[in-house]
Amino acid sequence: MTDLRRFVNASLKWSQPKGTRRFHQLSAGQAAIGSIQFEKGWGSLATGECGGGRWTFKRAGFFSPRVTVRQAGSENDIAVFAPRWSGAGTVEFASGRRFQLRCQNFWGTEWAFENEQSMVVVRLSGPRGLVRQGGESVITQAGAELPEAPVLLLLLWYVRLLMNEDASAAVVFTASG
Repeated sequence: MTDLRRFVNASLKWSQPKGTRRFHQLSAGQAAIGSIQFEKGWGSLATGECGGGRWTFKRAGFFSPRVTVRQAGSENDIAVFAPRWSGAGTVEFASGRRFQLRCQNFWGTEWAFENEQSMVVVRLSGPRGLVRQGGESVITQAGAELPEAPVLLLLLWYVRLLMNEDASAAVVFTASG
């Protein structure tokens, strides 16, 4: 089990080792500390591992979309993320804890989950790259002690990947029309 407190304010790198696979790895230096694997070439079901835990992520709904998070193998949601049209949104855990996803810069390249006191707990720059996507995450001191930190790290990358895929699909659709 990886203790995420060891990585407070460290640069954690997201990478996609093969551009043809929807597998993304989170590393601290040379050590892999997390991953997200999409189950199919298209679709939103993914399994993530980080901090000794394993969860599934799935987007559902069209007019009122949401992302459900479950312990791998379970049918019960441990968290639900409700996005807004801007990409921001709220994740609420079964424990009652809530975190806000907010854009951190004008260009929309940096995002963070903030706690109820508006303190950043997990930050992400990216994803970027055409064939292989990469980015950088940071766990702040405020986030390091949270049991939700591994899920927030994975969820933030998952949500941003889906947004990039949706934007790419919209460009292709518009260009072909």
